Amino acid sequence: MRLGIVPEGIVDRIALASGQLPTPIVETFWGIALGRLIITGAQLGVFDALVEGEKTVEEIAEYTKCDPEGMETLLDALNGFGYLARSDGHFSLNKKSRKWLTKTSSSSMYDAIMFMSELWKMMEDMEQTIKSGKTTNLHYANKPPEFWERYMRGLATFAKYAGPEIVRKVPLKIKPKRLLGVGGGHASYSMAFCRKYPELKAEVLDLSGAVEQGKKIVKEQGLEDRVIFREGDLREAEWGEGYDLVLLFNVIHNISVEEAEQAMVKAYQALKPKGTFVILDSEHIGGKGNLSVTSGFNELLFFLLSSCRAYPEESIREWVTNAGFTKLRKRKLLAMPMTLLLIGERE
Repeated sequence: MRLGIVPEGIVDRIALASGQLPTPIVETFWGIALGRLIITGAQLGVFDALVEGEKTVEEIAEYTKCDPEGMETLLDALNGFGYLARSDGHFSLNKKSRKWLTKTSSSSMYDAIMFMSELWKMMEDMEQTIKSGKTTNLHYANKPPEFWERYMRGLATFAKYAGPEIVRKVPLKIKPKRLLGVGGGHASYSMAFCRKYPELKAEVLDLSGAVEQGKKIVKEQGLEDRVIFREGDLREAEWGEGYDLVLLFNVIHNISVEEAEQAMVKAYQALKPKGTFVILDSEHIGGKGNLSVTSGFNELLFFLLSSCRAYPEESIREWVTNAGFTKLRKRKLLAMPMTLLLIGERE
């Protein structure tokens, strides 16, 4: 999946096809504009203001407690980018904004957008970070509860779509009784497995900030009697043993190579014989040729956020195999096409 410039008319198409359009400046300017617009509109409550029907600028400004003139410019910009409809002095939601950006929608990505606002802040000093090579790991940066709330609920939003598909695509030889979700703070993937297997009990190991938010999310879903939490750093804590299923989801890109190799060993030791180990992580094709958008950008993103990297699939497979796992299987996800889902078994 790649982002790109979509020409609106014949002149645009000619300019793009002939190489006369300065694409770097176009992509830079409009990329900054669109990302910031969506975040600002969601944060201010613009989309929620229009859930019950169209409104004037003044009505939206009153709802969001904003200056009318300032709000009008934001609304016009959102209309220009195709996120609001505009007619005779009134603004309204279109299908895209109603489905994805309103808090009350069953498909809402509001929490994910709020997490994107945190990522925006953390990438503001990118130039200096790249120049110095000095980074910090956001997981150990003494972040306030508000950050952890946006972080966990943002990730839980993605899991809502991918969780059911992952459960379908992970074959289990026996009905699992015990699951360990390592670094799975929001517990959404653990809950997805619990919903399929009625006898399954899940345990989530994660840092205290993540656990605090995860408990709230699990309670909201009514599964607090089947999902418990244990605070601890996965790099140092004992994982336990006797589990039928171990999940290591979106963790590897936040730890070093040595820590990742050790995590595979811990996963093997935590499982019963014939237990299943499932990894979900960022796609990285590796090799010496051109990279995909996700492979290339995730190299940078996780360096900035966690002082680590997105690791090539070949490396992850080697670590898993060296730990003793066999029968490795890869699955593609429609809900998350830019990820790696890898399944292994302890014989």
